[in-house]
Amino acid sequence: MQRRDENGHGWYRQKTQPPKRRGGGLALLLFLGILLFIPPGGAAPIADYNNVMIHVANPEGPAYNVFGNGSYLSRFEGVDRGLNALHISTDPAVNFGQVTTTANQSGTFYATDSGGKGYEDDILLLVAVNGTIPDDFKLHVTADGYTWTPNPISNTAPTSSTYNATTLDETFTKADLIYGPQNWKPTGNGYSYPIYYGQDTNDTTNTFQVMLIDLNAGVLRPNAALENQGAVRIHYSFENLSSFAAFNVYGYCKTSNNGFDMIAWTNSLMPDRTPSGYSVTASSPVLKILPLPDQQHAPLDHDGDGRYEDLNGNGQADFSDVVLFFNQMDWIAENEPVDAFDFNKNGKIDFGDVVSLFIRI
Repeated sequence: MQRRDENGHGWYRQKTQPPKRRGGGLALLLFLGILLFIPPGGAAPIADYNNVMIHVANPEGPAYNVFGNGSYLSRFEGVDRGLNALHISTDPAVNFGQVTTTANQSGTFYATDSGGKGYEDDILLLVAVNGTIPDDFKLHVTADGYTWTPNPISNTAPTSSTYNATTLDETFTKADLIYGPQNWKPTGNGYSYPIYYGQDTNDTTNTFQVMLIDLNAGVLRPNAALENQGAVRIHYSFENLSSFAAFNVYGYCKTSNNGFDMIAWTNSLMPDRTPSGYSVTASSPVLKILPLPDQQHAPLDHDGDGRYEDLNGNGQADFSDVVLFFNQMDWIAENEPVDAFDFNKNGKIDFGDVVSLFIRI
């Protein structure tokens, strides 16, 4: 893969029933209460909403490695700043973009521009994958577009540019989703800005794992004489996406009125601007949910989130379901679909799921 130097110049490249657990509900309740004070382990979310360094998932590192640490500085000017110029579109001629949700596991969309500056020196793709991620998850991304030596004059488009038919051709895996769990994307707004259009960011249980991919190409103001009108074309292909994924784009500029060497632009996902985004859903198989031992009814999912909180199927989720989960945890792991009871979304049935169910109810 070709790379730019630190100054942005040039290129260098599931029946058996095991014994039940026995125990009083009060003891379990006390134990769960203690556990609430223990922070979860694993990967960490992006460190802050704004003014934060974010590492790229590209094996070769960032196109503009000006800090020498494989990351970009995300620094938006303030609330609602940097949310007007950059868009996601399924047609480069429609540069203000649109919101797209599809079940197609492969497809193409474009990063487009409508801002007064008329360019971004580099486009990055924020990929967010919801819920439990299979170990064999893969995402193949290719990109093409224009590259140039950044203009040293602030807020000034390049004087010349070159179209490159392949600026990225890379496969990413579960291991590359190094940030999360989180339910927001970085902006200058100082709060949880949505990852996809229509998201309820107050639901902190609906989380994503995230990675930032450098596309190694910039975007230009729409021009019919340019390939794809100056947009960056992005093609994706998922393997083993079992939940939901959302794409967002970010713009880097080396020298702008906002400052130097910073990411400060992204597509809006709120109705007060012109929202655009691209999301991919996975068709879920029909789950066969069995009644737990000594229960008359199968578990129920009342809120439709794919997790079956009402384990005894009595029409409501309450503490009796937590106790039932605790007593039948091994049986559930061997006989039920894991995703239906994986409340902490770590890909397996364990005591953390009991804790997470307790928190939910």
